[in-house]
Amino acid sequence: MAWKTVLFGRPLRSDEWQHEQVKEGAGFALLAPDAISSVAYGTEEILIVLAPLGVAALWYSLPISLIIVMLLLFLVISYRQVIRDYPNGGGAYVVGKETLGTLPSLFAGASLLVDYTVTVSVSVTAGVAALVAAFPGLAPDRVELSIAAILIMTLINLRGIHEAANVFAPPFYLFIGLVLLIALVGLFSAGHIAPRPVSAFVTAPSVSGLTLLILLRAFSSGSSALTGIETISNGVPLFKRPSQTRARTTLALLGILLGVMFLGTTIDAFRLGIVPSANTTVLQQLAADEFGKGVIFYLLSFVTMAILAIAANSSFAGFPQFAYIMAKDKWMPHMFLSRGDRLVYQNGILFLSLFAILLVIIFGGSTDRLIPIYAIGVYLGFTIAQLGVARKHLREKSGNTAAIVVASIGACLTALVVAVAAVSKFTEGAWVVVLLIPLLVLGFLRVHKHYKAIATELHLDVSRRPERKSVTVVVPIASVNCMTTEALSYAMSISKQVIAVNVAHSAEERKLIEEKWAALDPDPHLELVVLESPYRSIVQPLIRYVDDLHQKVGGKRLLMVLIPEFVVGKFWQHFLHNQMSWVLRNALTARKDIVVSMLPYHLSGK
Repeated sequence: MAWKTVLFGRPLRSDEWQHEQVKEGAGFALLAPDAISSVAYGTEEILIVLAPLGVAALWYSLPISLIIVMLLLFLVISYRQVIRDYPNGGGAYVVGKETLGTLPSLFAGASLLVDYTVTVSVSVTAGVAALVAAFPGLAPDRVELSIAAILIMTLINLRGIHEAANVFAPPFYLFIGLVLLIALVGLFSAGHIAPRPVSAFVTAPSVSGLTLLILLRAFSSGSSALTGIETISNGVPLFKRPSQTRARTTLALLGILLGVMFLGTTIDAFRLGIVPSANTTVLQQLAADEFGKGVIFYLLSFVTMAILAIAANSSFAGFPQFAYIMAKDKWMPHMFLSRGDRLVYQNGILFLSLFAILLVIIFGGSTDRLIPIYAIGVYLGFTIAQLGVARKHLREKSGNTAAIVVASIGACLTALVVAVAAVSKFTEGAWVVVLLIPLLVLGFLRVHKHYKAIATELHLDVSRRPERKSVTVVVPIASVNCMTTEALSYAMSISKQVIAVNVAHSAEERKLIEEKWAALDPDPHLELVVLESPYRSIVQPLIRYVDDLHQKVGGKRLLMVLIPEFVVGKFWQHFLHNQMSWVLRNALTARKDIVVSMLPYHLSGK
């Protein structure tokens, strides 16, 4: 059995794609972990901003969470509209392209690609942080553990969509069950500290130093809990038919569960007086406070680590699909169009894995350092998508007024998150995204310009029909041997004008090659040209000769350079031969209107 089959499974036929598509249950486990997993750190990000002002300031996590849940409602409504109107996936990019124009759609596309990449890094490092909280001895190996997790997920996703869904579904649903249990028990648990009375929930405390900017920063940080909402709208083609109905149902389920889990966690954290800790997550503190450091605590630690790593899987499902859509529109390289043996867009998976690993290394495996670059890309996409939905309904005569209002309010809130995150977290790392997104857009424009120029140049003019042309073949030779005669024989089969070219470093070398050539008794159509190179250069004299010959025959005959090369039997034997043929090929390929061809000569390899 081939090693590829062992690692990735048997190759799938193109017509087996429908069997790889998923229903709501598997689709939820495949595309929703990014959003669901954010419960593990969403509340904590709010508390981290408020905690320095004192315990009283933590009360403001309640109204901030309520606003975030309201924003979640707006996003779910808007993206259900997107799924209904754009069933082929693409989310904010496709909406922006149709309603707002090319440039906004490209900014949406860039933001989504950045979002997917950062999601992998944030999710995996947060998962490792949860594991380190339970086992502090692993702290020095954060980066290595994160890279290992990314590589494992890459391998699983290269095996196919169904494989990924089947592997990740059990811990995903277990995490949801545990968080719902903790949220429910926390509403009635006495905990180790006397819980706050009901009156504490409804009375806003006075907090010294609390400003609107701090509240906006807390809102911006907590909004990371909504990342991943767009993944389902980008991955509609992954669902079995009726794909739109299944995707809309899955998104509604995601909105309900995410809202309940996030709001429940925030209420419990305030009720039980939980404050952020450098060594333990808020979710783990809740579990320890309610159940003690027993089975539930350690099970939650492992499952949280798993779900946060699995959250990266949403990106492994969404990034390749979205890269395919943009490559199809000629904004990204065509390499993202091809499916692998398991019917997944493997190049997209590999590129995502590579850049996510680079982010982990650059930021030292720290979730806190990665979070500041997270919200901008996500919420820029949200903003463009909702503006697009509002614009679409405004254009239609029978436009849905409620949809316009919801999308407009949602767009204002998400734009606020972008602005606050860009300003308040600029020096903390947000500058990376602020710089990267415009650079990606410029890259898209350059790629598109290139493909457009090629399409224009290759456009078939029916008056240009294939015609026979005479060919002059130049064969560079180092000496007269079996490989030389093989190459010259092939050259004579395609042309009556064949020129063997040798570069001699001295008069003695010139005399020797001419004597061997004469002994060969060559065909009259063969010509030997010996170039003298007293400074021992080989490539430059050959290139000058080919350029001069091309000027002489240019337009009248085709000029072909046939380069013979050794093909050895064993890998290590490559290092025993110079790579002159490879150097010469690369140098000549850049010449216009010159055909460069390699002729392999297979050695026994003993």
